[in-house]
Amino acid sequence: MAEVFAGFVAGYILALLSTPLLALTLLRLRAKGGVLARLLPAGVSALSLGVLLHGALFLFWTALGIVLGLVLLAMRGAEGALGSLNGPFTLFVAAMVLALVAPAAIALPGLRRVAVLCGLASVFVFGWLMPYLVRWSSFD
Repeated sequence: MAEVFAGFVAGYILALLSTPLLALTLLRLRAKGGVLARLLPAGVSALSLGVLLHGALFLFWTALGIVLGLVLLAMRGAEGALGSLNGPFTLFVAAMVLALVAPAAIALPGLRRVAVLCGLASVFVFGWLMPYLVRWSSFD
């Protein structure tokens, strides 16, 4: 069960990293008008938007981390590669992130930089750091 807890911790790390990045990007895109200008009026502060985004991102990233923790538990004992303790899991996470981020980065040019940064952070935290968190944990 150390894998599930490591997934939760990795998801919380990603929620902390992605909240300010997404909040500032949404506020910057709001100035261009369109749907975001109607959803986020001029009086909305960055702090209130950040609190709302963090609540949603906390639920999303930690739930995804728990699911990936179960996948890592199923792949227990695999060989290391790419500097990771579990090479097949790292490749699985990288492939899933690429499959999700590539269409978003192509279809939404305003969010391209944020999508790529969040994708790289996801591969690093979930794919590379999570097996190390399992090794360093005292659960079992």
